[in-house]
Formats: sequence, structure tokens, C-alpha cells
Amino acid sequence: MAESKHILTVNAGGASLKLALIEWATGHRLATEYIVLSQASRADQPQIRTHSDAFDTLLRRIDLAQVVGVGHRVVHGGTVFQQSIRISPKIKQGLERLNDLAPLHNPPALELINAVEQKLPDVPQVAAFDTAFHFTLPPTSYLYPVPIAWFAERGLRRFGFHGLNLDYCVTRAASMLSKATDTVTLVICHLGSGCSVTAIKGGRSIATTMGFTPLEGVMMATRSGSVDPGLLLHLLRHNEFTTEALEDVLNHQSGLKGVSGTSGDMRDVLSACKRGDDRAKLALDLYVTRIREGIGTMLMHTGRIDALVFTDGVGEHVPEVRAATMRSLQWLGIHIDETANANVNDADVDIAGRDSSTHVLVIHNGEEHTLWRETRRVLDR
Repeated sequence: MAESKHILTVNAGGASLKLALIEWATGHRLATEYIVLSQASRADQPQIRTHSDAFDTLLRRIDLAQVVGVGHRVVHGGTVFQQSIRISPKIKQGLERLNDLAPLHNPPALELINAVEQKLPDVPQVAAFDTAFHFTLPPTSYLYPVPIAWFAERGLRRFGFHGLNLDYCVTRAASMLSKATDTVTLVICHLGSGCSVTAIKGGRSIATTMGFTPLEGVMMATRSGSVDPGLLLHLLRHNEFTTEALEDVLNHQSGLKGVSGTSGDMRDVLSACKRGDDRAKLALDLYVTRIREGIGTMLMHTGRIDALVFTDGVGEHVPEVRAATMRSLQWLGIHIDETANANVNDADVDIAGRDSSTHVLVIHNGEEHTLWRETRRVLDR
């Protein structure tokens, strides 16, 4: 295809949408547009309740004339979708069956696939899955200690998520460290509205904190992360919640928002901490503690690492979280340069202290790059 052709990447978050227009041949990003869904109208922005509304709004800012392919981030691929695939009616049916596994993300992705079909009916679409990156997990990492028939007959297992960005971070870290991708050993902290910690050995995922759904693992913005399943059974047994209500609380009313009592936005929590809000301080302490625990667990899988990586919204932009997390690692000889940590900008950077036993990298989210690469690969094929 000619170099003037473009790929449109579509990245649906639980309450956001990001579009990027990328040059087919080079991967050069021509335009990026981002919007957060809102429940109330503002003077500068009309009410945008759905991802379709957001898509219509953003398309007014992007030239689609040269788009020859559209790549969608799909969070959960289940056991069926283990690699990126061109979307067809049959594939859409398969995606619909996975909606309940990632209720915050998969339904919006499907909604946007349908929206693209209406706007660009002749342009092929590709689904790239966050779970695909983690199919290198060994059985000791992906199996749960439950009856083995649950896995053998129903496919119930740990999947892991954030794979598109993790894929990019592995390649980017290898470049920054001047190492081959298949030789790097890393622990990657993907900290955004969703959070996970992943162990990388030989460039491949070998362990991760998220599980069968994106609800497991470390504490997040509005998601609880891991809790004792007995606690949930207790609530259900005593009719404290319906299944649907409990799912809503764990996904939307927990995490930073649930503990602070105010917000799942780290910026709001930090502001409240500065005002002396004790619940906000507790929320921040619990958040950092869970991340530290995740790092510790992943280090048990990797042993010595080439680098600890921070990425995504909080990981890239909140030095207070990076600094608080790193304090627990000083006994391992891993520490940061406080000045470098406080002055991270738009560039990927190593913030490790001069005498640190390993590198500490801040790498900006590269999901769009992986989406471009996978869309081109599938359509070329």
C-alpha cells in the first residue's frame, strides 16, 4: 500500500475514547484525539454519554480520507482469540460472548466496531487483544488452585491484561537499555485507571497480577483489585447485594474512590492529601502498598531485573506515587534520583539513582503503536 495511506486506531476505555491517525508505512502519528465521557453538559462540551457519541465528536477533528484500516483495542479475548484478527460478522459474535468478562471495556469496543462499520463500511477492521500478550504464561502462573476441570472444561484461567502497552514497553525498554528484546528481564507497573504489575523474562510475560478479569490484582482507581472471595460469598449469602450490585461496587465504587470516599482520580486524592484529608491519605497508602506487594511478587518470578518500568497515566505523571513505591525497594539497592523523578516530561527516561542496582524507567503508554503494528501486520497478511 502507498505511504500516504493511514491507519485509524480506536482505543476505548471504560469512560473514555482515544483515536489516533497513524501513517501506514512509518508509524508516524499524524493526529491524536481524546475525550472523556460526561454525564452532564458543559459550556465547552455537549453531553457525551456513550462511546458512539464520543466517536462522532472526535471524527469531526480527523481526516478519514486516506484511512485504509482501523485497529481496535479489545481488552478480553478469552481462550479463543490468542492473536490479532480481522473483524468479520463471525468474529463480532465471538466478541459479544466475552462481554461479561470485561464489562467496562469489551462492550464499548464492540459498540465502536459497529460505529466504524457505519462510517467506513468499506474499510477493514482489526481487533488486537490485551490478553494475547500473556499466552506465554506458564501453567503455574495461569492456573487457579481450584478443580482442574474448571480449566479443562470451561477454560477458566488467569488471562492478564494491558498487553498492548506491555508489548510496547518491552520493546522500548530493550531499546533504552541497548539490549535485544528477547533478552530483557523487567517488572512493569502499568498504573492508570486500571493497574497491573507484570513480570517479563526473555521479553515474554511469565506472571501478572490481573487474572480471569481485569478486576483481580492490585488496587485501582475505582476497582477493588483482589479481595478474599469468602468476603464476597458472605455478602451474597446474607443478601447484602445482588450479583449485579456487587459487581457494580467492585468495578465502580471501590479502589481509590471507595477508600477515599471522594474520587478515583489520583489528582483529586493527592489534592485532598495536601488538605489533610485522612481518608485520602489512607487511600494513597493502601494503593502504594498494594503496588509494592505486586512488585515483590513479580520479583519472586524474575529474580534480578534489568529495569523496573512505570507506565500509563499515574505511572508516567505522578512522581509522588513513584517515589512512595520505590521507598520499599531500597533494601534491594533499587532507588531513584529524586530530581529526575520530579522532572519527568514527555520523553521516556531512566530515573534510577547513580548507585541503583537496576534501571528505573518511565515509559509513556504505547498502545497506539502496537495497534498500528498489529493492524498493518494482519492486513498485509
